[in-house]
Amino acid sequence: MSTDSAFTSPGDRDYPVEERDLSEEQNEHLTTSLRAVRNNPSAPPALQDLARKMLGGRLEMKDVLDDPAGYRVLTDGIAGMRESWRSMSPQDRQTLRGQVEEQAEEAAADGVGAAYRPR
Repeated sequence: MSTDSAFTSPGDRDYPVEERDLSEEQNEHLTTSLRAVRNNPSAPPALQDLARKMLGGRLEMKDVLDDPAGYRVLTDGIAGMRESWRSMSPQDRQTLRGQVEEQAEEAAADGVGAAYRPR
């Protein structure tokens, strides 16, 4: 029996996410992203736990913000991004906007996802 496992406790499961309001492609992307977060040693433990709950079918996307731990981990992450953005120089912000626009155009050209246009 192998001891290498991404599961940290008995009862953890790894199901593909099947949110009713998402397309099959979006569900596949969400599942892949959640697995990446769960397996990323640099991700905050609370965020990894949130990913485990969603992959285990114990928490649906629509309920994430109603879950106190889910709300806390997401709002803390957003606050960190906001502070990073505020601490950037205007030149760095513009460079980042250009990179995002370029990646969005490449993704749209490859037919991946909806074309994202930052404001």
